[in-house]
Amino acid sequence: MYILGLNIGHNATAALLHNGKILGCISEERFSRVKNHSGIPHTAIHTLMSEANITFREIEYVVLDDHYDIDTDPNFGKRFLEAYTKKPFSKRLLSQLGYKFPALFSLYAGSKESKEAAHRKHRAQMLKRVLARSFSLKQEQILVIDHHLAHAYSPCFNLSQSEKTLIFTLDGEGSGLCATVSIFDGKNLQTISRTKKAASLGYLYSLATIHLGMKPLEHEFKVMGLAPYAKEHNIQKIYDSFKGLIRVTNDLRFESRFNMPFADHFFAREMRFQRFDVISGAVQKLVEERVCEWITKAIQKTGIHSIALSGGVFMNVKANMRIAELPEVKKLFIMPSCGDESNPFGCCYYGYAVSCHEQNLPVAPEPFTHLYLGPDYDDTYIKKLIEKKDLSKRYTIRKLKNITAELARLLARGEIVARCTGKSEWGARALGNRSILANPAREDTIRILNETIKDRDFWMPFTPSILDTYADSYFNNSKHIATPYMVLTFGSTSKAQKELPAAMHPYDFTLRPQVVTREHNKEYYDLISAFAKKTGVGALLNTSFNLHGEPNVLTPEDALHTVENSDLKYLALGSYLFMKKRAK
Repeated sequence: MYILGLNIGHNATAALLHNGKILGCISEERFSRVKNHSGIPHTAIHTLMSEANITFREIEYVVLDDHYDIDTDPNFGKRFLEAYTKKPFSKRLLSQLGYKFPALFSLYAGSKESKEAAHRKHRAQMLKRVLARSFSLKQEQILVIDHHLAHAYSPCFNLSQSEKTLIFTLDGEGSGLCATVSIFDGKNLQTISRTKKAASLGYLYSLATIHLGMKPLEHEFKVMGLAPYAKEHNIQKIYDSFKGLIRVTNDLRFESRFNMPFADHFFAREMRFQRFDVISGAVQKLVEERVCEWITKAIQKTGIHSIALSGGVFMNVKANMRIAELPEVKKLFIMPSCGDESNPFGCCYYGYAVSCHEQNLPVAPEPFTHLYLGPDYDDTYIKKLIEKKDLSKRYTIRKLKNITAELARLLARGEIVARCTGKSEWGARALGNRSILANPAREDTIRILNETIKDRDFWMPFTPSILDTYADSYFNNSKHIATPYMVLTFGSTSKAQKELPAAMHPYDFTLRPQVVTREHNKEYYDLISAFAKKTGVGALLNTSFNLHGEPNVLTPEDALHTVENSDLKYLALGSYLFMKKRAK
């Protein structure tokens, strides 16, 4: 069976499953070059189907969640921002009333919820009609599921089939909810708690992002990166204003003092003239404490100590670190890149389970073991590109039998190298195949990357790709949590602080590792190994291969565009090494 899973909302993405195995997954932004592109991911769909050599006649189900409208909106984050910064008078008045009189406004919210539920039902029917017509399918083949159900199913590929797991979903909002708690027994999913979007921690964090002058649904990670710089005693001075905003109930729901979409008034009134780093620290502390309280209560209530996390709030790697440290958590799996771009995984799982039940087959999906799920561009493609674009005029180009050895030599002497090789990785994290790489022992690399290539905010840390044989010597992972996808941070060892200073947070010395194994990515593993033999350092600084504000590169053309518009000098495309003849 073939199942096509879709997210047509924020960061539109498609995934293709065949007989329980994810064949590929890719986000539309990689093709459109519009970060977090929203809408039907047409190019991603056709690319996946072309690589699998199938047509829509072979698709059994197309499954998607019901979040957001079908109209293409590549600038959803901008629209979200403008909804709060450019409100008409009527909405500003309504918003102020909702903030000042939350009890009165709950009556309005209740009536609005029923209208939204009716709207979602209508939208689901519209989606079925439009997609069935677009793909020449029957409407019965289009399944539209709850947004948080898709989040909850997304990690199930990699969960135990023989023991129960608590699955937590948490995001800004979707299908009228912001959070759920479910029990997965290896076969069935039972949701035991739902929180309405009015009490959304994710919304609060996004509005803090706006208040700090950054872009919501995109720059929340910058708030998280800024938080460690604030002194604890300064955070505590304003934390009392935050801690009463949201509480955790005994039935595992979040409750808020007022409707969280009105939290912009809270920031405008309560956080006026407060320092940016202190605000970041306070909102980060609130998220960490409430989420840990929520998870602890759920474990105590159910007696289940194996947990899984999914939804955009769990992109917060520092909160994930706090969760991993909870004594109640015995086993932890975090869905990689667990924003809405991961929902196609959950949609694929749901469609697969429906098909299995219809055919009286066991639901036994194949766990995904890596995220290299996008297209590859081989040496033949690159050779034709060199000839077509006459690239030898601008670059010294060498085709090498052992490009790994040459890259290791360049990195060891302090050069920065971009790498576009093999199948592209899905998700928000660069995992070596579409990465900019550097020597993590050289602290001057941070300034060079920020000023001449990445144009990143000065407080944001870089991250390491670490050989599995060096992991224990570089970070503290007493629970032996698998760490191949950069989904949580760890405290670093003194050895790491000496050898990887450019690839960790410069203030609290935490690092967000990608532990690389030979089984996951042999070529990348061999590159880090060759670098380790030359330097004694078993890791590379790894950052996404893109210009600031752009999606990570996909094609060799994207890679060349990034090199041309930065001070990058070296580029590895397959077996070809490009050296810019003249720096920008």
